[in-house]
This record gives sequence, structure tokens and C-alpha cells, in this order.
Amino acid sequence: MLEITTCIIGTFGFSVLLKVSKQKLIYTVLGGAISAALSYILLQKGYNIFFATFFAMVAICIYSEVLARIIKTPANIILLPSTIPLLPGGSLYYSLSYLLHADRENFFIYAKETILTGAGIALGAIFISIIITFIIDIKGNKEKSKPAKMQY
Repeated sequence: MLEITTCIIGTFGFSVLLKVSKQKLIYTVLGGAISAALSYILLQKGYNIFFATFFAMVAICIYSEVLARIIKTPANIILLPSTIPLLPGGSLYYSLSYLLHADRENFFIYAKETILTGAGIALGAIFISIIITFIIDIKGNKEKSKPAKMQY
């Protein structure tokens, strides 16, 4: 629970740093809570770091896309701060520290974790982006196929 709380505080801090408007601040913090909680729960259930991060990223991408249409704002305004809890800051720090101290075994452990976390974030975002693009294309094709109304 402490990890989720600190992630929420971190999301709030980055939202303020990124100058998210006060009206949208609650949405970014809620997105950070969703990503932190989902990632934490999946890790506790035994999923590896890649799948936990991937599914958390998919969830907040869907959340930001849906919410963006509801509150009429770009999805990135909500998505970027909501991703902060998923970033591999700790594992990146430790991998570089072990690299500098020539501890190859620990370096490879933390470097692998960093790469898997980054891949989970990237692939989760790409996966939802492709699905959203297909949905928009399908909606656009339906609109084009409707016959035009005659003006009298």
C-alpha cells in the first residue's frame, strides 16, 4: 500500500511539473493510481515485470483514450503523468550502479528488469494505439459509405 501511495504522490508531482491544468489534475492522479495499483497487484499475483507493466500500460492507455473523449482533451495530457509509476527508475539506477562497480551478475539482473519494464510500457502503448487507429478507421469508413443527403 505504501508503494501505491508514493506512486500517487509522484504522479501528482509530475502532473504539477508538467503543468496539467487544475481541472484535469484529478484525472492524471487517478490514472497514476490505476497504473500503480494494477502493476503492484499483478506482481503480487506472480506475473513477471514485463506482463505486469504491459497490462498496467494497456489499462491506462484505455483509460486515457476514453477519458480524453469524455472531457475533450488530448489523451497524452492524461497518459504521460499516469505512466510515471511504471517507469523503471530504481532498476535503471541499480543496473548502472552495478555496472560502475563491475558487479556483472547484479548488473545483468537489473538491466534485464529495466529492459523488460521499458518493453512492457512501449508495447502496451503501441498495442492500444493500433487498436484505437483501427477503430477510428472503421468509424471513418462507415461515415464515408453513408449516402449523402440530398438538398432540395
